[in-house]
Amino acid sequence: MKITLLTVFSLATICSSALAGSTSSTSSYKLRPDPEGQFPRLGACPDAHACIFPPDVSQFIPGAYFDLRVELHAYDEDTSKPTPAPYTQFKTTVRKNNGPWSDVNRYFDLPNPKLEEWNFSWVNSIDAHLGTIKDGKPVSPVNVAVSSRAWRKLKFKEAGSYEIKVEYGPKQSYTVKYTVVEPKKPKQKAKNVILFISDGTNTGMITAARAVAKAHTSGKYHEFLSFESFDNLGHVITNSVDSLTTDSANSASAYSTGHKSSVNALSVYCDSSEDPFDDPKVESITELIRRRQPNKAIGIVTTAYGQDATPAAFVSHTRKRSTYQEISDQIINGVPDWTDPVIPDVWLTGGAEYFKGPLSLNGTDYYKEFSKKGYKVVQNKKDLNNYNGKDKLMGVFRQGSLDVWFERNLYVNNTVGNKAAPDMSGKDALGSDQPGLEDMTIKALETLKKRGGDDGFFLMSEAASVDKKLHVFDFPRAFAELVELDVTIKKTVEWLKKNGEYEDTLILVTADHAHSFDVWGSVDRNYLSGHVDNTAKLNSIGVYGQSGWPGYFDTNGDGFPDNWTPNIVLAAGTSNGPDHYEAWNTSKDEIRNPSITGPDKLTYIPNPEDAAGDYQKGLKWNSNLPTEENQGVHSMSDVFIYSNGPGSDLFKKTFENWDLFFKMAEAMDLLRPTKKEN
Repeated sequence: MKITLLTVFSLATICSSALAGSTSSTSSYKLRPDPEGQFPRLGACPDAHACIFPPDVSQFIPGAYFDLRVELHAYDEDTSKPTPAPYTQFKTTVRKNNGPWSDVNRYFDLPNPKLEEWNFSWVNSIDAHLGTIKDGKPVSPVNVAVSSRAWRKLKFKEAGSYEIKVEYGPKQSYTVKYTVVEPKKPKQKAKNVILFISDGTNTGMITAARAVAKAHTSGKYHEFLSFESFDNLGHVITNSVDSLTTDSANSASAYSTGHKSSVNALSVYCDSSEDPFDDPKVESITELIRRRQPNKAIGIVTTAYGQDATPAAFVSHTRKRSTYQEISDQIINGVPDWTDPVIPDVWLTGGAEYFKGPLSLNGTDYYKEFSKKGYKVVQNKKDLNNYNGKDKLMGVFRQGSLDVWFERNLYVNNTVGNKAAPDMSGKDALGSDQPGLEDMTIKALETLKKRGGDDGFFLMSEAASVDKKLHVFDFPRAFAELVELDVTIKKTVEWLKKNGEYEDTLILVTADHAHSFDVWGSVDRNYLSGHVDNTAKLNSIGVYGQSGWPGYFDTNGDGFPDNWTPNIVLAAGTSNGPDHYEAWNTSKDEIRNPSITGPDKLTYIPNPEDAAGDYQKGLKWNSNLPTEENQGVHSMSDVFIYSNGPGSDLFKKTFENWDLFFKMAEAMDLLRPTKKEN
């Protein structure tokens, strides 16, 4: 609803006298649907002036920590007029199960936090976003004057329904309602949990990986992917708190904390301040483990750089996923006024440049800092495989993300000259010297079993580059990353059985979000490359009865195709992307880069040096994205979740991404507060 300037000024003025004697005990709660629009003032903030974080319908575990922030916004959408004065008087109250309202400070036995004030720019339209010229000047965003208070490290100790209300005028208030779940004892406690995340993978990719990696006769597969035989299959809804499509930061955070958030946010709700570290935090599953089952071992494995969104969601809290320096520090040092740092027992990743050298926080050598905390530090595949100790294990194997399976196994020469050595010496980190997902996962399991003992372990293992390769339409490399995950899961199950842990281990295989990938037939690459006319090129695609099988065969039985460049390949793609050409070739000499900046420096055009697009001789794909997007984007599709072992029945059917946290917590018996927790 649009509020006039007069109304805004009058509310800000009369709040001071009106709230002093306010004793209202009635509820003003109303369940409000998310409003229409692409440019909200602030995510999950439907009231015209008040915002409360965590937002409405948030859910908590009894005794789990969270920060509470209340913001009041004064503004006028007529940007030719001055910004109204900020609200300086407002009252925040809380109640349980429709009982009497209590001042929030008394309820949580805390002093009244200081009143904070700042301004932010509300980009409230496409024209404001683009700076469209109207009447001779660019359309301006709306300036918003904010007043706010934040309460840190709160918790609701008992199950029930809770309401938080902020009153900012004689008849102006906003109320949110929370649910604190009834703690359940699991039917069979999962001693161990392994969460495999295949970043960016949808069911279309699962189908494609099966077609690439598994043999078939008379159209019947000899076997499925290893995890397709798991006990249960469900679907996960992936949208964020304020948008249809999510990024890996807030989608992984939903898994790790049980709270949806906004794009780029890690384990926080996004307030409107500039500081990326003052946003209201919510406790992660790894932090909860440290408090309630402190002897359980924790492991983080990824083929990405360790500061990337998915691994960072399990160890850090920040509004901006790009604060890589601080994320590196939070792994072992945590954040102020919060729970103890996670300090995972196993950390196997890339991202060396933020652990040592000029890009690390204050030039800190985190290899030394980790060593001081009892970590064995390894930096290559050989040393990783040779490690058989019981100490905490830190492995960082190159700067940036690890090279993908192709560059570690087929085209190692592509890694010559990368100067990405993890010791920051300027030497190369050859693909052959880097471990794969299987190497890291199995070594993590060995170490976690030793460290967790009877208390078990929690392991998050991510196949990160499925997503990274789908963004740039490098489909063969994306397939290989997913096949590597399949082989890793197979080897994991074998390891669990051999080491007596299989019956006690809940295994989850899911994605954090999807790409709009699918296969609609097969392609004859020779026919496509042999014709110039675009219509003739289209006839290289076989559909329905002509969608014959591709020429991938695994004769040595290692789980991977022996030949990644057959003539007949999958006709595959995503539903979106910038201008580029597609010939479904495998780029052998370099990783695919399908689009480059155009001469106008504002838009993206097909890359003439893109081998996978046959150097602009393939089929032309026209952009259907905003002009600033230089690669494919995520989709809002639900993602799969395969589950096996104790507690796997919890993961059937369809549920939202935030609920994965609660289901994992229930399976591990983390829902119930313990006597010794802090």
